[in-house]
Amino acid sequence: MYKIFPRPKKNIAHAGQFRLEKQIAYFESFDERVFRELNTDAPFSLGCEEDSSLRFYNKLDLRPESYEIEVQENAILVYASKTVGFFYAVITLKQMLSPLMECVSIFDEPDLPIRGYMMDISRNKVPTVSTIKQVLDLMSLLKMNHFELYVEGFSFEYKSFPQYLEAESFISVLEYQELETYAMDRFIDLVPNQNGFGHMADWLSHDELKDLAEAPEGIFLWGTHRAPSTLNPLDPRSFELIQKMYQDMLPYSKSPYFNMNFDEPFELGRGRSKAEVETKGLANVYIDYTLKAYDEIKKYGKTPLIWGDVLIRHDDALSRLPKDMIFVDWGYDATYPYDRHLKVLSDANIPFMAAPGTASWCSFLGRTWDALETISNACIYVKAYHGKGLLLTDWGDFGHLQFLPISLVPLAYAGLMSYRVTPGVYRDLKHFVNRYVFHDKENIIADCLLNLGTYHQLENNFVDNGTHAFHILLWATYAMKEKDPIAYFKLKTQDKILSTKKYTILTGFFQQKRKELELAAVEPLVKEEIKHSISFVETLLKINQSMNQELTLAARKALLGDVIAMEQPLIEGLKTLWMARNKRSGLNKSIQYIKTLIQFTTILQGGIYE
Repeated sequence: MYKIFPRPKKNIAHAGQFRLEKQIAYFESFDERVFRELNTDAPFSLGCEEDSSLRFYNKLDLRPESYEIEVQENAILVYASKTVGFFYAVITLKQMLSPLMECVSIFDEPDLPIRGYMMDISRNKVPTVSTIKQVLDLMSLLKMNHFELYVEGFSFEYKSFPQYLEAESFISVLEYQELETYAMDRFIDLVPNQNGFGHMADWLSHDELKDLAEAPEGIFLWGTHRAPSTLNPLDPRSFELIQKMYQDMLPYSKSPYFNMNFDEPFELGRGRSKAEVETKGLANVYIDYTLKAYDEIKKYGKTPLIWGDVLIRHDDALSRLPKDMIFVDWGYDATYPYDRHLKVLSDANIPFMAAPGTASWCSFLGRTWDALETISNACIYVKAYHGKGLLLTDWGDFGHLQFLPISLVPLAYAGLMSYRVTPGVYRDLKHFVNRYVFHDKENIIADCLLNLGTYHQLENNFVDNGTHAFHILLWATYAMKEKDPIAYFKLKTQDKILSTKKYTILTGFFQQKRKELELAAVEPLVKEEIKHSISFVETLLKINQSMNQELTLAARKALLGDVIAMEQPLIEGLKTLWMARNKRSGLNKSIQYIKTLIQFTTILQGGIYE
């Protein structure tokens, strides 16, 4: 094959070669603005002023995102039926650029109709408009066409609820519209996204709204007590609330879609709807509320997307879903059964997408193989069962303490794989990441990030949706709510303590990655973000090792002393790096996770014993 990215379905070499010296400068200035002016409803030919050997032709029998390129000895001919096809063709030509290029024929089109990415902006970290535009630029290079900003709580400017908004903590309506225009210029659909069933903890924390909770006292889940986060679907006021939320968001969007979410209503059937669920079944109570929201969404002319975690376990109820609602099946571990789930949805004639994840969250440095394998499996089975496409998710659980570069390698892979679902895409990933994501002329950063995302493989066993290093932070945070924090922590981490040999190997591993990182030709901000992530994981591993009774008591306390000494470097580093890409509000909440970790470490150091 001639091209590395994207792989053409057809590529025929011709005799001779075509010199591109005159075209290179033209291509470099040929951006999305050119395509706004093209009228592809009628046949046309377009030559550039700099060199008439580059010509564009309308070919009406091609699908909208398809294109053909003929690199001849004396001309380059581009064919498409729609503006987006020409846009994608020029992206490909830019990636093929060289002063001397072989003559080829290319026919190219994406395998999956929807190729999307979702950024969480609701776990303290709200990116700046500039940061989001950088993400959209990368998505454009990957020919991705669907983008979402995940909203729960108050990370969007709800005009009906100004009393809940804090400065520098949300995307304003004007910012949203600016981003939508920027995305549309790159043929990316900015799809509105807002939760309205589960994940409503921020709303329910306010006195005037807390009575809308399914379980006002919260529930015990995942080793700790959780505040109420699910609306009572039987209370008409719950629906009135999301009606206002929809009214504040949907009229500002030009997208034909809306992600209504409705995932993880943890308390459903465990509080005020308990009797109703026992009578009608959980799936039916869930769908009754879903259908009310669906009818409201359709008033705005939107097709809803809905997460599939509740109903995938109740396939007997799937027939109640509206025929145009898109079912989004999500799973973030390599073992997730996309093959089985997507076949069930296909057999039921339900429109569906698959949503793997970057695995950046709950790991700080990513989980390389879980990310890449879930992306691969999702793409393979969406294509096999004729689904709508892919939505790569990028969450910010537990304070969104990971940095953007950790997510960019999986994002690149998702773009490559969803465009061309074929074996061997991994071989193209490093080239794309080094050249187009980080512009690393030394070709180091891709391998460095991919390898850093394997650190958890030296941990004692596999855990779902996270790493043992992350669990040190998790259980230390929860321990501070307990009467005996040390006993609680020991119970939760007893099978996670690394042997001295494994800890030594991991220490050496991180030292080597730091050396590689210094050699990479990437911007200083990226290096600092990755180094901070390494330091944070190393700090968590020191707490892990302090529980290892192979070591002397003095050595274990010394490790904890090292952790305590890291409080200010970690906090000051987080402040600086956070402000480089994100709005300020929410930073202090995320810093509190580090402070709580140090508070627990101080208690542990004083109470640790042989």
